[in-house]
Amino acid sequence: MKFLIKKREHKYYLLISVLLIILFFLGYRLVTNKITSEAEDVVEVVIKQYAKEKKNILEFDFNDFNKFISDTQKIIENSYNLDENQLKNKIILNSELVFFEDNIDASFVYFLKENKITFSSFFGDKENEFEKKTLTKAYSLNGEKLVFDSVINSKGKIYYRKTMICKVPNGSVIVFGYDINLLKYWSYFSQKHNGKGGYVIVTNKEGVCLLHPETKYIGKLVNSFFDKTSLNQIYKELEKKEGKKSQQIKTIAISEYLNLEVLRYYDVIHVGESELVSITSFPINIFIKESVNNIKQYLLWVGFLVLLSFILILGFSRNKLRYQYFKMLKYEQEKQKLAISNEQYQQKNAKLQLSQLRKKLNPHFLFNSLNSLHVLIDIDKETSQEFVLKLSEVYRYLLKDKDANFATVKEELYFLKQYFFLNKIRFNNKINLEISYCNTDNVLLKKIPFLALQTLAENAIKHNKITKIKPLLIEVLIEDDRITVSNYYNPRINKKEISHSIGLSYLNNFYNFHGISSFKTVISEGKFKCYLPLLSK
Repeated sequence: MKFLIKKREHKYYLLISVLLIILFFLGYRLVTNKITSEAEDVVEVVIKQYAKEKKNILEFDFNDFNKFISDTQKIIENSYNLDENQLKNKIILNSELVFFEDNIDASFVYFLKENKITFSSFFGDKENEFEKKTLTKAYSLNGEKLVFDSVINSKGKIYYRKTMICKVPNGSVIVFGYDINLLKYWSYFSQKHNGKGGYVIVTNKEGVCLLHPETKYIGKLVNSFFDKTSLNQIYKELEKKEGKKSQQIKTIAISEYLNLEVLRYYDVIHVGESELVSITSFPINIFIKESVNNIKQYLLWVGFLVLLSFILILGFSRNKLRYQYFKMLKYEQEKQKLAISNEQYQQKNAKLQLSQLRKKLNPHFLFNSLNSLHVLIDIDKETSQEFVLKLSEVYRYLLKDKDANFATVKEELYFLKQYFFLNKIRFNNKINLEISYCNTDNVLLKKIPFLALQTLAENAIKHNKITKIKPLLIEVLIEDDRITVSNYYNPRINKKEISHSIGLSYLNNFYNFHGISSFKTVISEGKFKCYLPLLSK
């Protein structure tokens, strides 16, 4: 009976698969033309957007070049409280700033009065021929201000010169300008904004090329770009489209540069008071036809894969999901067991190491303390009585059963002072302790590992030379979030180093168990330093 049911289910799955395949091919056949049309529209939208991005980048860069003209205009407009020297200094400073721009090779300033040059300043290479043309315009200035651009070909370099001529109230005429190296700027632009298959050129209103991937065209008239649509038509058409979503003119032409049929987008770049034209070209075969064919092929393959995936998922999804569920459940259970085992191990290890520290401290420390007391009784009875009291307090603290091996900063500091008092007598005042606070608010109630400060003090005493000339100084700095224990690193010579791995390992395991990674020890600037993070719980 079960066999028959399974057989029917298989037939049902097979029938559904065959129907899906038939429907897929019918649907693909019906919508192929629609897909092609939509794909062409999508590709064209992408191309238009890319052309717009290029235009926006160029508009930003050329307006960035133009900002120095605007800055100088503002300086002159706000100069009513300035004398001529102050105005001159401000404009010269602006001219010097212009010269230090990466793509600007020269900047100049002239002050004229009664058709005579009263002052001039030039940064960069000076061109007398173009200087005369500029000054001729200044001499014949009719209005209050004139801003103009020109393209200059000089010594194998092509410059885009920005010039402003302005008359001030005292009758002087100020000429301010600078030369943008177009070849240098094109090198920068083409490297930073390398294309996605298309290329862009820029011309001024006269059709002189400012940017072109073939640099031999820069500085020359490029009339071939305006065969199908003139510059005047471009400006008129774009004025009509002002305020609409699309402000680009589209044409199809043969590119002299690529020798291919291209789709061209014309747009106007507004730069201060002047306008430039950006022309972005895209090979049609590459961008439209190949893209559409690729989309159709990808769609066909995606359809096959989706169909195949659906059939496979339909048959195996239940078993796969069931298998994954039990596998994940088992994995989570094992993960929890491992986490619990790891915590238990770290806790037991920390307790074991603390126990070893206590066992190590008790007999060894007691033996040294009794020897010191034996000597002290005959010398200073009052100090010996205090010594006995401190020793009893130390052992009372050691015998405390601390929950989770925690102790407050206050408790540990108190214990450290008692412990240090005993050792100071033992070493005849050759060791010193300094405790300093950055902030005492609530810090004394925070917690650190039990015996942490004593462990670090004991390590310092054991592993460093202690003499009258070089006594040992242990510094304890208490901050908001940690305690820094440091001492000058002066290791003992001609003596086997006694391992202090138990003490530091205990502290390291304690912090690891509580998920704190900021515990560390370093030797720097001649000091051994240990950083103990503070715990709030």
